[in-house]
Amino acid sequence: MVQIQLWFYLLVAIVVSTCDAFVAGQGGVVAHVQAIVRGTALLPCDLTPPAPNDSVVLVVWYKDEHTPIYSYDTRTSSNQAHRWQDSSLDSRAFFRTLTEPSTLSIDNIGEKEEGEYRCRIDYLRSPTKNLRVKLTVIVPPQKPKIFDEKGKEVETRAGPYEEGGDMKLSCIVTGGKPEPIIKWWRGEKLIESLETRSGFQNVRSNQLVVKGLQRSDQHAAFTCQASNNNISQPVSSTVTIEIHFRPLKAEILSSNNPFSADRKYEIACQTFGSRPPAKITWWMDNKEMKPYMFNHTQVDSLDGNSSTSTLTFMPSRLDNGRTLTCRAVNHLVQNGMEESSIKLNIFYLPILHLSLGSNLNPDDIEEGDDVYFECKVNANPWAYKVLWKHNGQIMQQNQKGGVIMSNSDLALQGVTRSQAGNYSCVASNVEGDGDSNQVELKIMYKPICRPEQKRVYGVGRHEKARVLCEVESFPPPESFKWSFNNTAETVDVPQTNFNTGIHHSSSTLTYTPVTELDYGTVMCWANNLAGRQLEPCVFHIIAAGKPDPPFNCTILNQTSESLEVECVEGFDGGQPQYFLLEVYDEQNDVLHANVSAKFPLFTVSGLEAGKILRMIVYSANAKGKSEGVTLEGFTLKVAEKQTVLSLGTRDQYDIAPVLGILIGIVTALLLVTIIILGALKVRAAQREGSHASRPGFLPVKEKVTLPLRSESEDLFEKDDKNPDVVPANKDSDYQLGSAVQTPGLNNALLTTGNDFEGQRITPLSEAYIARDRAYQPQHVPDEVTYAELSLVRPNTLDATKNGGNQYGTLRARDEPTIYAQIDHSKKPPNGNAMPPAVTAAAVKSSPVVSPVSSLFPMSKPGLYHREVVTVRTPLMGCQQESCV
Repeated sequence: MVQIQLWFYLLVAIVVSTCDAFVAGQGGVVAHVQAIVRGTALLPCDLTPPAPNDSVVLVVWYKDEHTPIYSYDTRTSSNQAHRWQDSSLDSRAFFRTLTEPSTLSIDNIGEKEEGEYRCRIDYLRSPTKNLRVKLTVIVPPQKPKIFDEKGKEVETRAGPYEEGGDMKLSCIVTGGKPEPIIKWWRGEKLIESLETRSGFQNVRSNQLVVKGLQRSDQHAAFTCQASNNNISQPVSSTVTIEIHFRPLKAEILSSNNPFSADRKYEIACQTFGSRPPAKITWWMDNKEMKPYMFNHTQVDSLDGNSSTSTLTFMPSRLDNGRTLTCRAVNHLVQNGMEESSIKLNIFYLPILHLSLGSNLNPDDIEEGDDVYFECKVNANPWAYKVLWKHNGQIMQQNQKGGVIMSNSDLALQGVTRSQAGNYSCVASNVEGDGDSNQVELKIMYKPICRPEQKRVYGVGRHEKARVLCEVESFPPPESFKWSFNNTAETVDVPQTNFNTGIHHSSSTLTYTPVTELDYGTVMCWANNLAGRQLEPCVFHIIAAGKPDPPFNCTILNQTSESLEVECVEGFDGGQPQYFLLEVYDEQNDVLHANVSAKFPLFTVSGLEAGKILRMIVYSANAKGKSEGVTLEGFTLKVAEKQTVLSLGTRDQYDIAPVLGILIGIVTALLLVTIIILGALKVRAAQREGSHASRPGFLPVKEKVTLPLRSESEDLFEKDDKNPDVVPANKDSDYQLGSAVQTPGLNNALLTTGNDFEGQRITPLSEAYIARDRAYQPQHVPDEVTYAELSLVRPNTLDATKNGGNQYGTLRARDEPTIYAQIDHSKKPPNGNAMPPAVTAAAVKSSPVVSPVSSLFPMSKPGLYHREVVTVRTPLMGCQQESCV
């Protein structure tokens, strides 16, 4: 009975439900609900009764109209409602009555549970109410995937792209219901994109294009977002982009200062803005400077924004004007190159090239020609000074002398043979001095006699004389010619009698005199390409004789065991001479030393101390030995040597007595000096008084005193230091002659062209005249001068060191002896004042007679300029005549 009743109620309910569904289908309100798949769906159902004081008895949920899936029944005996759900819900459903409105919550909703749901509400009194709910299950899309233009999926970073290039990214989204919407974002900014069709179901794509990428786009984040509902969060994927940049700038960090050649420099080049860092290379005139030849290093900054390369460079002068380039290259981008260039300014020493004028033939330049040189200068900076050198000596410009200079040319007008030699030019700039090559200037000139060759040859009869004729010329002589002249005839010498030297600059004549007529003059001419010698070389063949004795002998460097003797050699007699020294002990006349030498300079050693010595000097040649010159000397005593040493040893001897003696000597000298000054002052007053007696027609002239001092030494000082009678000053008028029958050195003649008219000149006399030409007389001025020569005779004077046979010992006298006085009232006929005393002394017969004076007797007064003074000539005779 109960089962029948239950089935009845169910049948009624079905009928009612069908009726309600019909009624609801005819005009019921449908609610729309969305739920995310695998989410929770909330289906609303309003339980509010139509009539007041009514209550809900039963709530049933249907799926697709007829399939009950959930019921909420309050008709139970207990106070709690009875809940039922279909097995398809798997306990995922729960009806919530406390919410407003009440909702059926279905968890983990599936895509298949999408559809239309109906909620039927049975009241206790009111009629049943049906509510319809349309459930839409939303399926979100999958996570977007981003692909580049090459079709490669990009996960985190896209690129790299080039600066200024374009970027294309495609975002592909799979699945989603309804279809999702795809958008691109850059950070928080929505950017435009283009939606494309993929051609596959449930697959959508969207492409992003960014043109002209800039540096600001580096590492920018781009997000692709896909969404198909407002409930859940959109799905998205984000990528960043990498961009390669070209270098912004390259710069050589070098000042504009010039470089010096052959010096090491470090030149830096910096570039920045390149990503990745650019590679820096160095180029010289578009030719790369390879690392294995040129050392350069590169350092990149920590952030990679800048790079610096340092080139170690040693420029040469050939690099001047070249272009040095620093090139920064990023090969990962197009046109990714920047460079910086500087033009090298290399300072270097001047380089010079000297050459003879292009129009000149260096082998055909003669004396008198004009010559010029060209000096080409290569220098940086330009040379500020150019000097010219001749044989290593700096030349000076002399336009009057024909030497004209400029910075690049040297002109020599009318060259002479002295201007031959090596020429060079020197240029100077801030780097230093540069020398050119040397150019030899060869000047052809006719042969001339070489100076200082032997001109007089002494030879005996039937002896061979080898006469050497040396000439200077360019080019060397080609031939020689000899001739002989004996005043009777001039004869050319056969070529078989002479021969030419090895270097063709000399010729030697072999000549043998047989008779007196074979003595005379031989002359030598040379010929070369420039012509024949104008003036011949003249040689005199005279009869050979003994040499003259040496003169002006002096003792030097005397010690306790040695001394030196030095003399001046006399005439060699026409033969090669040598010199002899004999040293004797003055007391016992024992020979201690016998020394020979080629020159009159002797050193004698091994002597005993404290000895008085007599020394005799000879000159000798093949014809014999000259007369001897006697000297007196001595060796120092050993005690004297010790006394000198004791002056420096104060701890051994007391020097107080020595100081006392020295003070006394100094005091005595001061007193003597005062007395002498007083006497001189008195004599000066007397001389001033004598001026009043001069003739009134003569102008007053200052008195010229002929001093007997050489510089600061008086006669006695010189006599003490130099034992010779006559000084060895070659410029003095006191020249020495020979005591033998050979011409003296100072027997020169003052004569005119008519002095020898009508007289026969023999070859021998001509040889003597030629020998004496080296000592020409001094010019006698026209003005009248006078002199007083006085010599105070000392009380005592030791014997002369040159021996007692030269002059006598002076004795004590009270008054000074006046040797010469000049009378100004007389003049010789030729206008040259000559003191009578001097004239008388000059014409007085001398004990030595020159062969020349015997050949040419004096025909007029004043023919001889000075008398012949020899070693044996007394300084004063018994008549006390002057030798001045």
